[in-house]
Amino acid sequence: MTRRLLGCRAGERVVVGAIEGAAARVDRLASVGILPGVELRVHQTRPVVVVESEGTVLALEREIAADVIVCAAAQELRAAEE
Repeated sequence: MTRRLLGCRAGERVVVGAIEGAAARVDRLASVGILPGVELRVHQTRPVVVVESEGTVLALEREIAADVIVCAAAQELRAAEE
């Protein structure tokens, strides 16, 4: 199941599936390592969305986080099945 990064909760691990929006936004996110296939750990969602990827912590405006499509990481899926 896919959803937007903006809709995630703190503590979740997700994998980036796609990035919507203008090419400039896609390029900007790619330049900081947010690309399809990258796993993110959500630290907080308000007032901005804070995620961690490979030891790098990034703060994203909510408008930008709304353009990032994600799905649950493998370990999240396993936990849900148990």
